Amino acid sequence: MSHARPGGRVPLGSSIVAIGLVALTALISFATVPPSSADAQDSTGAELFAFNCSSCHQPNGEGRSGVYPPLAGNPAATDPDYVAETITNGKSGPLDVLGVFYDDEMPPVEDLSDDQLTALVAHVVNLALGVDQPDQPNQPVVPVTPDQPLPPAEPPVNGDVDRGHDLFVGSNRLDNGGAACASCHTAGEIGNLGGQSLGPDLTLVYQKLGGESSLTAWLANPASPTMRPVFRDQPMTEAEIADLVAFLADAPDQNRPNKDSDWLLLAGLGGLVILLGGMAIAWRGMRQTYVSTLRSRR
Repeated sequence: MSHARPGGRVPLGSSIVAIGLVALTALISFATVPPSSADAQDSTGAELFAFNCSSCHQPNGEGRSGVYPPLAGNPAATDPDYVAETITNGKSGPLDVLGVFYDDEMPPVEDLSDDQLTALVAHVVNLALGVDQPDQPNQPVVPVTPDQPLPPAEPPVNGDVDRGHDLFVGSNRLDNGGAACASCHTAGEIGNLGGQSLGPDLTLVYQKLGGESSLTAWLANPASPTMRPVFRDQPMTEAEIADLVAFLADAPDQNRPNKDSDWLLLAGLGGLVILLGGMAIAWRGMRQTYVSTLRSRR
């Protein structure tokens, strides 16, 4: 056991070790300190729009006719209060925007600071004013009940339908470990027993989003508040997205399993359980009778 030298002095070796430990602790603390609030607020409105909004409303705010309303030239989007409320609380249809009907739901954009919300609102308002006519009055978005068909979409040029199917159902895992689509969704031939119904049916999502480019952008940066945290740290690769897009483009032409057959299968499984239970009870009675017979012969 070492002792301090007379006069309270610490050995040189111990001093060096102590200084090294302090320096190492400071280095670790510096490396693990999260970005300052000032750094976190440094995102511009354009960057926030690209991350949170562009996959649906398109990079320039032109939207998808009949699917996602435009922000560029939209009179309602010139009102900062309306835009802020929509970003914070979300919006659901049916809506009439510039004479085109929209019937979908926009989820709220979460985890925005006050400064980020202000920057994003300003960017959306600028988009709206950039192509808006000066003499066009601000008009509210009018709720309606439309029955509008989906716009046609060109077939994808990339991806493989079969590989996309295997990724969708999870027989081939995503490279970065993300959850298979069928854990929440149904699509095409993937029916109730092949995929759960926690999320919406994706059979028509390719047409709904307007084709390959929009669906690719959506899968690369999901706007859904449920999907975003799942795939934020486990994004899909470009090849995986291309294959899933190909599968979803083909989904409307696939034969969905009959729901009646699903119920028949479930009923058959239930009958099998009842049959096995009855056989177990009968076997127990037969065994007791056999034991009683042996005892009676003594």
